[in-house]
Amino acid sequence: MKMSDIAGFLSLQNSRLLTIQTPLAGRSELVLSEFQCSEGLSVLFDMRLGLVSRDPTIELKQMIGQAVTISLQPSGAIVGGSPRHFHGYVTQFSHTGADGGLATYSATVQPWLWMLSRRVDSRIFQDKSARDILDAVFSQYSALASYEFRAGRTLKPYSYCTQYRETDLNFVLRLMELEGLFFYFEHAEDGHKLIIDDDSTRAKPVDGPPSLRYASGEILEDEAVVTQWAAQRQLMSGAVSMKAYDYKVPAARRYVSGEADFNQGEVERYEIYDYVGLHGFDSTDRGEELARFRLESLAASGKTFSGTSTGRTLASGRYFELSAHYDHDNGPMQDRQFLLTNVRHHGVNNYQSSEGSGSYHASFQCIRKKIPFRPPLAHARPVIPGPQTAIVVGPKGEQIHTDALGRVKIQFHWDRIGQRNHGSSCWVRVSQPWAGGGFGSVQIPRIGDEVVVTFLDGNPDRPLIISSVYNAQNMPPWALPAGATQSGFLTRSHKGTAENANAIRFEDKLGEEEIWLHAERNQRIEVEHDESHTVGAKRTKTVGADEIVTIGGAQTHTITGARTQTIGADHTQTIKGAHKQNVAGTHTQVIGGNASITTTGPQPGAAGTVGDIEIQSSQGKIHLKAATEIIIEVGASVIHLKADGTIEISGPTHIGLNSKS
Repeated sequence: MKMSDIAGFLSLQNSRLLTIQTPLAGRSELVLSEFQCSEGLSVLFDMRLGLVSRDPTIELKQMIGQAVTISLQPSGAIVGGSPRHFHGYVTQFSHTGADGGLATYSATVQPWLWMLSRRVDSRIFQDKSARDILDAVFSQYSALASYEFRAGRTLKPYSYCTQYRETDLNFVLRLMELEGLFFYFEHAEDGHKLIIDDDSTRAKPVDGPPSLRYASGEILEDEAVVTQWAAQRQLMSGAVSMKAYDYKVPAARRYVSGEADFNQGEVERYEIYDYVGLHGFDSTDRGEELARFRLESLAASGKTFSGTSTGRTLASGRYFELSAHYDHDNGPMQDRQFLLTNVRHHGVNNYQSSEGSGSYHASFQCIRKKIPFRPPLAHARPVIPGPQTAIVVGPKGEQIHTDALGRVKIQFHWDRIGQRNHGSSCWVRVSQPWAGGGFGSVQIPRIGDEVVVTFLDGNPDRPLIISSVYNAQNMPPWALPAGATQSGFLTRSHKGTAENANAIRFEDKLGEEEIWLHAERNQRIEVEHDESHTVGAKRTKTVGADEIVTIGGAQTHTITGARTQTIGADHTQTIKGAHKQNVAGTHTQVIGGNASITTTGPQPGAAGTVGDIEIQSSQGKIHLKAATEIIIEVGASVIHLKADGTIEISGPTHIGLNSKS
């Protein structure tokens, strides 16, 4: 192409079928040679552009991230029509070569929402609805984000929703899919807007005349017609059932099911059964809503239509009315209205022609407008395949923070937003070795403990604490490896120090085996039936204060060796029945003070010894007193002292009174 032709070509930019506005001007101005755009419901549009310029030295980074607008002129049949605009941001720009003296370039143009694929994040949202979460994510793109919610229903909040090592784009797309929300884009010359909706049956018609005539085989460049039309059916699953579990209401039957409301012919309704796990839905209404979303997604894919058209106003999210088609002309109006679910545009500028002629056509897919569109669950939630560790957190100044179920709050190491307090997570259940109905074991992780967390079904929204681990800040209770033969438990008194604890420790070193039991304050042992203790060697018992022993029945002590009992103060013994003491050997009783024996009944006594018995008071007197009489008897000799003062002394042979003075 001659230079004069090049200049003429560039000067005709505004009169061509397709034009483009970019930040480049002058010699670097870009002219559109070819345009392809794919758009759809719940799909990011993607534009591929062929471009030419007089400047072969355009810096590629000058175009990256820049906004561009492609304008498609209306067909000649639309008098006074406005151009159709496609707006987006350049995400890829290449210098591809030269053609007839012009430098050729290619570009990929995508929506602002695509920018969310460039950022990966990990964060937790609590007590927020899907709309709240989308607002929070989009706020980080405030310089680009333009969106509008047109959903007619109120979205319920999630108690706990996690984005884990996931692009912002995947995160928001899967949230919208889960909530049955679809989206599309509306374009203007100066921008484009993301539209989020939940009811496709209220879609607007395409711009311009909403009716497109079927004109198979006709070449009508200046009239918007449908040139090809086909219908397709695909065998889909015909039923959905879902089950969930809620540990807060474990007896509740969280199960829903439903059948698709479309006729596939004489085929079985193949069922999709899905266990959506813990808290998959918290009520029957929510479960039925989720099942309905899946059924509507299946129905929207069960019967589709496709075609090609010369119409330049076809846009995803809009509908058109098909006319003059033999299959549909005699049907009701609602059967002739079709919602565009995918549109692929293709246009070419013939820059070899000074008249600026070019060509355009569109291919499309659609469903009947009366059929609700729901996006499929195409974007998977991230899976955490193995356990992680986290730190137990709670209110400032507390050491234990738990609830009636023994749950605790945690902060993951990857959470850069949490403030290491009770707002860092939802309540997280703690696995116990045994958990029954009012019985089992309980060990509540303390604030600051590092715990091991697994995720039910790998779901980041379903954490479960399974154990805890030591670290350099929280060391084991006894020194290792020196104490490697020791195992057991050592607790910490609440609001106490390292010196305050209950403990049980097992020492397994050969020859030094020991069980050590320590109660920081009180110890209570309750035995509802028999208890036995066997000590193979010495036993030492030390009580620092009083000891009270209450025995409801008899008590038997058998001591095969000597027994020594030392009482530092008084000894009081009360026996409400008989008292019998048998001494097989010598009995010595030494009393440092007075001794008094008082009996209210007879007290016979006998000593079965063959030797002497001596009663002696070395420093005082011996006082024998009785109310009626005292009798001292040795063999045939008797001394009898009566209460009236009579003293009788009798003997069989001799009674003598001897004075030693």
